[in-house]
Amino acid sequence: MHLLRKGKPNGRENNLNMSFNLKISLHLIFLSLIIPFTLAVSQDSPLKTTRNIEFKKDDDLNARQIIEKYKPALVSIWYPNTFLPDYYGSVDTAVNKLSGSGFIFSEDGLIGTNYHVIEPIDSIIVKTSDGIFYPAEIIITDEAKDYAILKIIDERGKKFPVVKLNAADPLYQGQDVYAIGSPLGFEYTISQGIIAAIRENEKVSFTDQTTYMPVEKIFEKVIQITAAISPGNSGGALFNSKGDVIGITTYTYGGYGNTNFAVSIEGFNKLISMTRDAIFAEDYSSKKNESAYNKNLKNAQNLYAQLSYDWHYSKEKDTMKKADEFTIKKDSVNRLSFGKAENYYLKNIEMRPDSFPAYKGLLELYVLTESFNRSEELYKDIKNKFSTDSLLNSLSYSIASAYTSSKDFKKAIEFYEKFYSVDTTNLSIKLQIADLYKQSGDKKKALSTYRNVIKKDSSMTNAYIESGIIYYEDYKAIPTAKKYFDAAYEREMKNTGTAPYNFKLYYYLSKIAINENRKFDAILSYMEMKQIYSATADENKQKAEIYKLIKNMGE
Repeated sequence: MHLLRKGKPNGRENNLNMSFNLKISLHLIFLSLIIPFTLAVSQDSPLKTTRNIEFKKDDDLNARQIIEKYKPALVSIWYPNTFLPDYYGSVDTAVNKLSGSGFIFSEDGLIGTNYHVIEPIDSIIVKTSDGIFYPAEIIITDEAKDYAILKIIDERGKKFPVVKLNAADPLYQGQDVYAIGSPLGFEYTISQGIIAAIRENEKVSFTDQTTYMPVEKIFEKVIQITAAISPGNSGGALFNSKGDVIGITTYTYGGYGNTNFAVSIEGFNKLISMTRDAIFAEDYSSKKNESAYNKNLKNAQNLYAQLSYDWHYSKEKDTMKKADEFTIKKDSVNRLSFGKAENYYLKNIEMRPDSFPAYKGLLELYVLTESFNRSEELYKDIKNKFSTDSLLNSLSYSIASAYTSSKDFKKAIEFYEKFYSVDTTNLSIKLQIADLYKQSGDKKKALSTYRNVIKKDSSMTNAYIESGIIYYEDYKAIPTAKKYFDAAYEREMKNTGTAPYNFKLYYYLSKIAINENRKFDAILSYMEMKQIYSATADENKQKAEIYKLIKNMGE
């Protein structure tokens, strides 16, 4: 169970811009929707219904009567966004995006909806049927059951129209139902159908639209309906023919016909009861903070995952000679996502100053985006706050890897040395340091470090191979290079009983054998090299090179 109360922006939003961006998985679709929309409305316009209709208490209602009677109690849920990119153009002004639907069930402005509708949102805006936009705050959420309760923020203390939540009437197959929501952004759309089935403990797998990772939920009771629903219906009310809300429209199976589902209102009624429970209220503050922390962490991680896919556009933008509109737009989105993710992590650090995951996530964000000054300053703060070697080692390693990727070898070596100083038995780190010396052009220090690795553990065959390459390529000392290559082969055979799986080793052994006119040995090394998967185009060229040289050798 998660609780969260958040302040929202003051005032009302009236001008929106239109475009579609659906949150859809390949098969199973959460019915939330991201759609910017432009609409001019009067803040003081009255509630509109087409006709005043008298309803008898015990009469069943038809679709027309239900929409006219309960439309004033239904809302659409929006959130502000400052940048809306697309390939052909962009909007660099504030816009609002529609995320889903909801219903008012208390005169003081309490709203029911799905958790996934408001999950990624910082500032929530709800639009009532009269076209007025209100800020809203999150009161309580239940992520597992996909419920959320919001509250409209209205300083005037307005009393809002409400729906009636079903409390006692049983559900049955064949029962008439009516779904009202904002499918594809078309607000206050009503569709009619029947209850096709009632399912309990329904296990459902979704795809997270940011990380593309599977997400599993188990719903206590879901109502399978034939009433049509689409993205944008999420959080909308499902009515019976008496006009009672019996469910919240939640998901559908795309591509499999009219297979739609609403979560039962029974579980939602329990959530309402919990908000009024005195014992629950005493524990409200800690649960609220826990919910806020988890929500911030998840949002930050999702943004990080997206940045890991798209950050290369920002690197290209910094180096490109000719402006490319698409790359520039992607870079702008990346910068905004970076700022949001950083803010989420900083909020969590403020909430929990001793939370290592928040520090670690923020450092990884800085490393990914090559914000090295920030990463080093944060690393110093972490060292002062945490004393666990294993934690600090993982952070040092992350920073060192980032410096290696950016070819700042001096900084990379500095952090790897810090990492190695904590555990001098970890020779793989020392081997990486030697590789960095080699990449930086300091062959003398590279050879010295490789020799140090070999001295401590003669089974580290890569140290032999890299030393041999330096002697072959840089010092042209072919006999010395051959000794190191032969030693690498022999050590591996002795230690494992198998030949080394190293492309470079067989490439150089083949070249040496060809230069010494040892065709049979050259063929043996070439056959070993041929069995190794070529990871790069250069390795494929080297295979072709050795083949051609062997073919041109005399008998």
